[in-house]
Amino acid sequence: MDKLQAIRGIAFDLDGTLVDSAPGLTSAVDNALYALELPVAGEERVITWIGNGADVLMERALTWARQERATLRAAMGKPSVDDHDIPQDEQLRILRKLFDRYYAEAAEEGSFLFPAVADTLGALHAKGLPLALVTNKPTPFVAPLLDALDIAKYFTVVIGGDDVQNKKPHPEPLLLVAEKLSLAPAELLLSAIRAMIFRRPKRQAAALLV
Repeated sequence: MDKLQAIRGIAFDLDGTLVDSAPGLTSAVDNALYALELPVAGEERVITWIGNGADVLMERALTWARQERATLRAAMGKPSVDDHDIPQDEQLRILRKLFDRYYAEAAEEGSFLFPAVADTLGALHAKGLPLALVTNKPTPFVAPLLDALDIAKYFTVVIGGDDVQNKKPHPEPLLLVAEKLSLAPAELLLSAIRAMIFRRPKRQAAALLV
């Protein structure tokens, strides 16, 4: 039997699949970096860091910003490290808190549905197919954003980054979706930027690249 014929539910990723969230994320990242007197990254660079949750996003941003600042200081004949720098771990902790604050202000205005997303979700929902949202985005930001974009009504299950111990690409979020929808993992189709490959056949969920 065709594997697609066994599909009884669809799980969607959010950032980069349904929503262009780069403007809002970039605003939050750059404002957080600027607050710590670090170089700002810009959207083209921030886009390459998106996809593995806010913690990883800020780790990547801080690593780049510290390297960029060291390069700039070296070009001016200054030591690469400022004697007044706080430890990197502490800097990362502060940066993440700043990101959350700035993203709360920028998430809705800086996020936009990709073309035809609303119509596609509406058509699938009308057919009675259960839809789920699985994102690494911090959970407190997810529901307000879905409401602002007027797509919350289409999802039976919503899993944010704080709802699981292991974020995507670990299979835990999709296994949780399958459990909540009372589906076998192989009956769940994932629509995401990249296919999530699960190594254990008994826990394998179908994946679709879009």
